[in-house]
Amino acid sequence: MYEGLRACLNAVVHLHIMQRSNIKVIAVTTVAILIILLFSYAYVGNDDGDDSLSGEVYIIHTNDTHAYYDENLGFARVAALREDLESRGATVFMLDAGDAFQGTGYTMLTYGGSSVDILNAVGYDLMVPGNHEFDYGFETYLDNASQLDFDTISANLCYADTGELVFEPYKIIERDGYRLGVFGLCTPDTLDLVMPGYLDDITITDPVEASRQMVEVLQDEDVDCIVALGHIGVDPSSSITSDQICAEVDGIDLFIDGHSHTVMSGGEVVGSDYTLQESDTLIASTGYALQHIGLVCLTSDEGYTAELVDSYDDTDPEIDAVIADMHARFDETMGEVIGHTDIELTGERTQSRLMEVGLGDFVTDTIREMTGADVALYNGGSIRAPIAPGDITAGMVYESFPFENYVVTKILTGEQLIEVLEGGLAGLPGAAGGYLQVSGITVTYDSSQPAGSRIVSVIMADGSQMDPDETYLVASNDYVMAGGDNYPILAEIEAAGQHGLVYDALFDRFSEIGTITTIDTGRLTDIASTDADEQ
Repeated sequence: MYEGLRACLNAVVHLHIMQRSNIKVIAVTTVAILIILLFSYAYVGNDDGDDSLSGEVYIIHTNDTHAYYDENLGFARVAALREDLESRGATVFMLDAGDAFQGTGYTMLTYGGSSVDILNAVGYDLMVPGNHEFDYGFETYLDNASQLDFDTISANLCYADTGELVFEPYKIIERDGYRLGVFGLCTPDTLDLVMPGYLDDITITDPVEASRQMVEVLQDEDVDCIVALGHIGVDPSSSITSDQICAEVDGIDLFIDGHSHTVMSGGEVVGSDYTLQESDTLIASTGYALQHIGLVCLTSDEGYTAELVDSYDDTDPEIDAVIADMHARFDETMGEVIGHTDIELTGERTQSRLMEVGLGDFVTDTIREMTGADVALYNGGSIRAPIAPGDITAGMVYESFPFENYVVTKILTGEQLIEVLEGGLAGLPGAAGGYLQVSGITVTYDSSQPAGSRIVSVIMADGSQMDPDETYLVASNDYVMAGGDNYPILAEIEAAGQHGLVYDALFDRFSEIGTITTIDTGRLTDIASTDADEQ
């Protein structure tokens, strides 16, 4: 690790240091950053300057890796960091906070199975299920979890009929005389985020009450540190956040968090004005797709401290080999060129939840053309990555649309359709997965108005106003049509038609077009934003 940190120093690449909320580290100049780097190494090493870490205890943690196996820092560096620390005498635990089985074409082609091989090779100790673990169905996830060489834990994921826990609620890991007590927490929002019907036999209990019970149990077990391993997040739009749990439950020493893709630095959320509720608990989270590796020191003189490792040079050859084997098996399929675009097809995961994006226009046009529908809708939360100008491969499509959705049509009145469109706008100004991309209509709305009263006008493709009393054939994906992303009205309407996979429709249309040069835009207009821009 010394060489890795020195490489960071030489490249002026810094480590963000997170500590308890009452310890502030502020880097205001390059000099200050270098000081932080040296301070970081000072507690990673020892006072004698010899490289020994004997007696020191660390947790390496990840979250929301989403099957990005070798992008950003990659799993081979995660494993190398562990080996580096252990070779210097440190005691190391490895934890993952969920959403590891979905996200790229590799998981789509294997229903999450590709992640099993990677995670086993890295050598984790424990993980907690994220909501996306269930994207291929509950039984598929149980099969994947059963093939892991380490334990999955959750203190609040239960079978609905019996109340029995699906997994063990906690584990105590004793290593080199250090007793780490870890319990798992799933976000209750999972039940609303997974395909309707997939988790009908499952319930998720109150994480606050589950945490209180776990703290009491682990305190009696005389552990050195009580860790909540949670796929909860700090997004204020969630039903509950990890900082809320920590504020309400005494005795949690450390909360390793996931779900909201949050980067935690200096006890504060990076890139957001959201302020964590005060508690004595250190919350650590690494962001998304291995942008960082989390490293918590449990034996620092300052108390528990947490770093975000932004750069690390070494890789583990075994993990490199496992990933190379995966590429050998799937890259021919993933790399198949199915089209070309001269323009960027916008669709970054936050943008698609806030505004019209190019991929939203393309996918809705595709399924409207496929079905002959009057209107097509697609939830922005199902669009996860843009496609840059150049050749379009199958892998890019899997990455942009990482859900195995089918196309469904239903007949709605204009009144019902307006209610659905209002639902898609209800989360603004925040980013919400239910924000609808559209085709066949032009929608003008005012986000400054109360939710449910934001639609100004809906114009059909022929230039006429949508008639509340008229009926329209509407196409969308099966998730939305089943009521997902909070569309209960759609779940109540009988399907008019069942169609093929969204993937197949996209592959066909990309191939038919050949080269995309333009996309008709201007389908969603917020007059509140327009007015603000003009002022």
